[in-house]
Amino acid sequence: MPLPVRGDVHYAIDVELDIPSNAFARHAPWDQLQSFTRLDGPEFGCGRPSTFDPAEGSRAHRPRETRRGPEVVTIDSLRRDAVALANRLARASDGFARHCRFAASQVERATVQDMEGALVIWIDAAIAMAKDARSKLVHRELEEEAQELRCERALVDEYASVRLLDMLSGATRSLELLLDSESPEAEDFPAVVNAVATRVAEALERELSYRASKGYVNADPHAPATSEKYLDRASQLKKHFQEVLFLEAEVHQVAERIHHWVAAFVAVVASTWAFAWQVALLNHRPTTGTTVGSGLVLLAVIAGLVYAAKDRIKELGRTWIAGNVHRFYAQRVARYRAPARRLPKRDVIVSARESFDQETRRRPDPLNPVSGASREGTLLRYMHKGTVSPQRELAASGVRRIKHVFRYDFSPLFARLDDAVKQVPVLDGNPRRVRFIDAARVYRLPVSVRVQCGATTSVEKATLVLHKRGLDRLERSGSLDGKESGIEPEH
Repeated sequence: MPLPVRGDVHYAIDVELDIPSNAFARHAPWDQLQSFTRLDGPEFGCGRPSTFDPAEGSRAHRPRETRRGPEVVTIDSLRRDAVALANRLARASDGFARHCRFAASQVERATVQDMEGALVIWIDAAIAMAKDARSKLVHRELEEEAQELRCERALVDEYASVRLLDMLSGATRSLELLLDSESPEAEDFPAVVNAVATRVAEALERELSYRASKGYVNADPHAPATSEKYLDRASQLKKHFQEVLFLEAEVHQVAERIHHWVAAFVAVVASTWAFAWQVALLNHRPTTGTTVGSGLVLLAVIAGLVYAAKDRIKELGRTWIAGNVHRFYAQRVARYRAPARRLPKRDVIVSARESFDQETRRRPDPLNPVSGASREGTLLRYMHKGTVSPQRELAASGVRRIKHVFRYDFSPLFARLDDAVKQVPVLDGNPRRVRFIDAARVYRLPVSVRVQCGATTSVEKATLVLHKRGLDRLERSGSLDGKESGIEPEH
């Protein structure tokens, strides 16, 4: 979501997941949801925004020196600059992949002839960015600098190395996809790909040698344990540096906050109802002696029913309000504040209301919809409505967006699924024989995501493919961006 300069920005996120009844397992959705909110978009951290142009190499992202005197360096400033470097390397990787896709879609020979130089520029720019960042953030230690700053500079150096390796590996995968292109000029691609791949391999060899000289962990194809250590170290570095961008969350359940008020309200209603019956029963007195005994018994029975109904009214009232509070307001309210080390006042940057809703639906059988047969499924819907408030200090430091990250755990469903692999008979060989092959048994869950920000609405539908062992893939079914509002979404 964009961070506004002035005025609030209102947005809404609506996610629908359709789960078949044979795969659905009852669970508490809030226990399975994990969400994070962080700042996004700094170009060089610490208020030094810049632009990136691969044709200009590293010169385009050099910050202008506007301060006088020695620069104040803190651990947080080093971490923000390291994250900014990671963002630029990620954009370089995306640019390299985009250039490969563009080249594969062209039919002009001139494009193929110029492709090698254009792709090499991205590699050289990424190497230059890492080198420039190391010269500014790693190799500028002072003798009087604190030990914790020296330690942080070493971590920045290792993190820059990991991100550069990620960029180079992404470039290699893009080159492999380029070889599989069906372009009319595809026969000219291998020579270009080999030349660029050689350049990538040289850069990768230099970086691995640098890591070995520093004592950093390298992945080894002959030692799986070393590769595991490398991935674990890379994950720890990513979490260490990106933590500086995360906003502090204050989350509370609405039902828990209003529990006492709801209990008091329902108790008043139930007590009023019981008191009214008491008054009515007191005014009803038997007129003759022969009816005294039966009248007292009737009054006692009615009084017992009144008190029993009073307790049921209180219980049903609390349950109904707690279960339907999201229809009136929300089930959960969250506020995200900037850390005190970033903004001393800890201003609220994002405020949001969230709700989960479950609904059982019956849909026509897809094999023959007109037959009258139907299938039962559970529609799980997550609704998130929020407001992003302007913050000039963050905008001045280069922050352009607020990034929401949502993770949902599907593990309760896996135990309900059938075996992940089944054997299927096929004919093979000459003479023809029957043999069995392993076939994957998968389940498909339709997913719909709708995001509205201001006047712009984007809708995307996909199918989540999973099996008993876990998630397999996400099949996109085409984007419907902007069709509902008639306005193209902002990218």
